[in-house]
Amino acid sequence: MGIWAKFKRFFYRLLRGKKLQFPIYCKLRGVKKPVRQGALAQCKADDGLQLVHVPLKDYPHNVYAYSIPLNRILGYLEEDLAKDLIAELGEEFCVDGRIREMLGGPPKYKYYGCAIRIYNTKNFMASVEDFTSLHGG
Repeated sequence: MGIWAKFKRFFYRLLRGKKLQFPIYCKLRGVKKPVRQGALAQCKADDGLQLVHVPLKDYPHNVYAYSIPLNRILGYLEEDLAKDLIAELGEEFCVDGRIREMLGGPPKYKYYGCAIRIYNTKNFMASVEDFTSLHGG
């Protein structure tokens, strides 16, 4: 990561402070897996998402972006944003989101990407205890 990216990240954290401002706009990470690329190819703007904190052994701040219409994991959030969300919403939260814009994709780009909005609501999906039904991890 370059010095400008570090400065930008620091600046946004400083600007944002301790209280997050919803909706939050960001891009998904970890979208290059073939199964996630297949799911992203089927997505469109305004599709519903769930952002789910699923702590893993090596990644305790793991927050998946789960597509409601496709029943697939599309990617995950950047670690700093995930830490901020966990601090504000608590462990193992589940909040709503929407696809803001689809990015990239063939023929011009090799991979699809996704810009999303994160809301501080829980209206899109009923609360569940077990997230093992999520596909495409």
